[in-house]
Amino acid sequence: MDESNVLFIKNRKNSKKSEEKLEVNDKHVTIQSRTGGSVVVNFKGSESELRDISDFFNGVNEVEPLTLNIGGTGEVDHYFRGISEITPKEGGIYKLDVTLQFLSNTV
Repeated sequence: MDESNVLFIKNRKNSKKSEEKLEVNDKHVTIQSRTGGSVVVNFKGSESELRDISDFFNGVNEVEPLTLNIGGTGEVDHYFRGISEITPKEGGIYKLDVTLQFLSNTV
């Protein structure tokens, strides 16, 4: 993984399905922390770039676990909570938001 990329992995712990990865350059990603351990991942880019990202997340079931690795800092488990529509912004740039919930392991 490139040090400046954000990596999402689904099906990591599901031996019946093959692991799928999505790697996005961090210049197209901002992450907003919310209360209660949720985060909103904001993507911006061309419509075709966001269509690929949307396809990846549309294949994830709500509350399905997936891992997030920001710039090679290590994998953190999250639940998928939802995805917005792709919306146009100024200058031919589009926006897409994905909501994740930190997966806390109880002992």
